[in-house]
Amino acid sequence: MAAESLRQFEKNVSISFGYVKKDLIMINDSISDLHEKIQHLSLNNAGLMGKIAELENRMAKKSPAKTSKRVAPKAKASKKTKKKVIKETTLYE
Repeated sequence: MAAESLRQFEKNVSISFGYVKKDLIMINDSISDLHEKIQHLSLNNAGLMGKIAELENRMAKKSPAKTSKRVAPKAKASKKTKKKVIKETTLYE
């Protein structure tokens, strides 16, 4: 009887390790997929940053020409308004 329960125990342990191995392989595959996606996103980010830098350079080249032609609006004299000081206290209990 002890031999049979020992064999059953070994069989159960073997099956358990099989499940663990299968789970580890699935986790490894998932991590590999995530790693590939992160690399893809990183490449997309680098490409977009390059495009943004290119557009900023274009804007910087065009901006001085536009601002030199633009005339600043004349400042109007504004009336000074009196400041209202509100003194109100609310107590919460």
